[in-house]
Amino acid sequence: MRFSDANNAISGASRVRAARGACEYSYMPPPPGPDRDVIDSRFNRVLAVAIWVISGVLAVSLCFTSRPTQLAYLVPLALICLVVWESLWRPRLVIANDEITVVNPGRDVRIPWNALVHVDTKFALTLYTPGQKYEVWIAPSPGRSFGYRSAAAASRDVRQIAPHRTNSVRPGDLASSESGAAAALVRGRWHRLQEAGVIETGVADSTRVDIRWHWTAIVPLVVLFAASVPALLIA
Repeated sequence: MRFSDANNAISGASRVRAARGACEYSYMPPPPGPDRDVIDSRFNRVLAVAIWVISGVLAVSLCFTSRPTQLAYLVPLALICLVVWESLWRPRLVIANDEITVVNPGRDVRIPWNALVHVDTKFALTLYTPGQKYEVWIAPSPGRSFGYRSAAAASRDVRQIAPHRTNSVRPGDLASSESGAAAALVRGRWHRLQEAGVIETGVADSTRVDIRWHWTAIVPLVVLFAASVPALLIA
């Protein structure tokens, strides 16, 4: 009985070790980092709120006007509010493990990592695919004056943030700029996904980029713009 119990204990321990080994062998760690990064322009959103508040005050004051025809000003005010939402509040950049989503005024562009071939910041953060390029509305490059003021700081960090093989760094690659901060997140996740073997090579030409037009905003904008002309004439 003792010999049988010992054999059972040994076989049981062996099965446990085998199960642990199988689990360790089949486990594939996910790429490091958060599931996604969402980037928007804080300045643009603050500006949007300020414009909406001013528009709301004007709209309320028009309701108490003695001239009913002045209520026609509500139409161009509505147009301004919609333009502000579409151009200042809505745009953002979403960086996930499966794709990059560029939310620009009027359209959304979904770029799979397999389609991305180059990232540039000359005029704005620009994502290149075979034969196409897509600028990110919320990540413009800074002006020359900003670049000159930041030259000293850039020279200290050039080897870390500059993707170009030169001794200088573009203003658009500076981490303190909107384009540079966004580009660093894109390049960082791109590198991690490549190291993890998630991105396939040689399939960029055949990978589809999805473009969706924001018709729910485009159509009202066109209607309000067309209605604003006679509304201003009436008011």
